[in-house]
Amino acid sequence: MKVLLLSHLYPNVISKLSGSFVHNQARFLQDHCQLKVVAPVPWFPLPGFGLWSAYRHVPRCEVVDGIEVRHPRRFAVPRRIFFAQQWRFHLKALRNAVADVPDIIHAHCAYPDGRAAVEYGSQTGRPVVITVHGSDIKILPKLKSQWRQLIVEALTQAVAVIVVSQELRREVVQLGVLADKVRYIPNGVDCQLFSATESHQPDKEKWHLLYVGRFVEAKGLRVLLAALAKVRSQGRDVSLTLIGGHPATGTADPFLPQVNDLNLSEHVSFEDAVPWEELPPYMAAADLFVLPSFSEGLTTSLIEAMACGLPVVATRCGGPEEVVNEEVGRLVAVGDAEDLAAGILAVLDEYDRYDRTAIRQQAEERYDYRRLAARIWALYEEVLAR
Repeated sequence: MKVLLLSHLYPNVISKLSGSFVHNQARFLQDHCQLKVVAPVPWFPLPGFGLWSAYRHVPRCEVVDGIEVRHPRRFAVPRRIFFAQQWRFHLKALRNAVADVPDIIHAHCAYPDGRAAVEYGSQTGRPVVITVHGSDIKILPKLKSQWRQLIVEALTQAVAVIVVSQELRREVVQLGVLADKVRYIPNGVDCQLFSATESHQPDKEKWHLLYVGRFVEAKGLRVLLAALAKVRSQGRDVSLTLIGGHPATGTADPFLPQVNDLNLSEHVSFEDAVPWEELPPYMAAADLFVLPSFSEGLTTSLIEAMACGLPVVATRCGGPEEVVNEEVGRLVAVGDAEDLAAGILAVLDEYDRYDRTAIRQQAEERYDYRRLAARIWALYEEVLAR
């Protein structure tokens, strides 16, 4: 079986952490099928235009963990102006990159990847599977009716739609997709790489919190910083490390004034994004993982933290409600620093009742990539048998 995976989220030398969950899924799908990746990157003809120009350094073809990845160029345009045309640029890039027509096409994100994929599938007579991850379903359709229509076209023309959370299943069905066409297969974790440290002994006089993700407003970092100040005001010596700074996805600069205003400079550390395979030592050194997002599908960093046995405090922002239970940690209100601080304090107060091995076991049983890849492959076989 020959599978073409299409995703603008795929990691590259400029955006190393972008879509690591797509790459990891591809790594384990290799055990079941012949897989090639097409990951278009923006192209802009002139140097000196920041990140757009930087993408000129991405190789057009590379082999990553045994996977052939092609990076065709798509014309870079401002999203607000030409967003409705981006799928056409994606389609052209896809055609330029594909020599052999695959048996099945799997696109990650309904737009622009999914819309381009169903057009290519229609032209080649090949079935298309689309995985939706969050913002492509929860945000984009609500911004413009034209964008909504393009997303609906992609999802209704695909032969199957994979959702990474049950919340997204409901959203997809509300967009008009037949319920029996929707499959729940969450994002996963490499449980051999991310593993619990049984010897971890927290210093209950000095707690260490961890956040991993983009440094952008939508991730709730201002709420997290305010909550940290409230926790410290209760006499707790708590520090916070945030990992994820990158020119392409946000830097710490917008948040530094708040850090200074709250007198947190000595207790907060902003770190650049690191390759996903280098995250386990950071997880092992932490006592608690915090996810303060306003909206999420199913973020992989949360599952990776669980695989390392970390208790979790997360907002009720979509995906976490399906992951975090009483054995794992606490759920708190979105955008509420008081509630986030209370959740952090509650976990620290009851820290001994959280069994790192049990937390790890939940991640392994529900989210191990090896099991999830087998489910995706089974869906491919089902689609091709129709």
